[in-house]
Amino acid sequence: MRRRNKATLRSVLLSPLLPWRILYENRELIVTLAFRNWQSRYKGSLFNFLWGFATPIFLLAIYYFAFGVILNLRSYPGSGEVPYALSMFCGMAVYNLFSESVTAATRAVVFQPGYVKRAMFDLEVLPFASLGESLISGVIWLAVAVAAGFSAGRAGMSCLWLPLLLIPYVLFCFGCAFFVSAGSVFLRDLPMIVTLLLQGLFFLCPVIYPVEIIPAAYRNWILLNPMAWFIESVRGAILSTGMPNWQTAAVLYGTGITVFLSGYFFFAKTKRGFADVL
Repeated sequence: MRRRNKATLRSVLLSPLLPWRILYENRELIVTLAFRNWQSRYKGSLFNFLWGFATPIFLLAIYYFAFGVILNLRSYPGSGEVPYALSMFCGMAVYNLFSESVTAATRAVVFQPGYVKRAMFDLEVLPFASLGESLISGVIWLAVAVAAGFSAGRAGMSCLWLPLLLIPYVLFCFGCAFFVSAGSVFLRDLPMIVTLLLQGLFFLCPVIYPVEIIPAAYRNWILLNPMAWFIESVRGAILSTGMPNWQTAAVLYGTGITVFLSGYFFFAKTKRGFADVL
């Protein structure tokens, strides 16, 4: 284990690359913790990690039956001939990464008092590993979405842009995870608050509906939510609904970097008090 870096707020402000140095120096530990946490979800089960693939595939089949057969919603409004269930699943795959990472972050530090008080490594490892666990599930969901897109004849070369669009989204999730993991130490009601906010945010994002059908009076308010832009951009790349808007991509990168650094600054400033509270 590596000795903790003194990542004070002042040092972070003077060196925005500090979190990446910590991530690089502790990469083996972060990967180990992330995989261990992810595998613990399925510990003792018959099919083990295969459940990680079975869950999104099963849900995609249910969406096709419920929305395509029962409700007869053949296409997603404003997206041509893209099946409604597939568009919805792609939106959920993107939202699920954010939801899982923020939910896991509420436990990242609070549930590890032994690491906080005695471990000789940077505390930033805990939220990094927490998000790493969520990234594994997120990649599986997105892989299923891309595979379903190709099966439906909708995915194409635009999928090559997917990694470039996911980078700012992952940074955004990192930043939110830092905020939540640190805040949960001092406000024990935060996990319950986060659960309620995530449930409400799901319906305030264009997951089950397209931006085009939002009434004009509310559309600008919905679009103030950066999650709406991330979902629409990533879904568009998967389903070949158009080339990425580079102006939008620049805004997404700016948002992702800003939220990431802000969350990291907050974590760096508050982590000295973790041991006293826990």
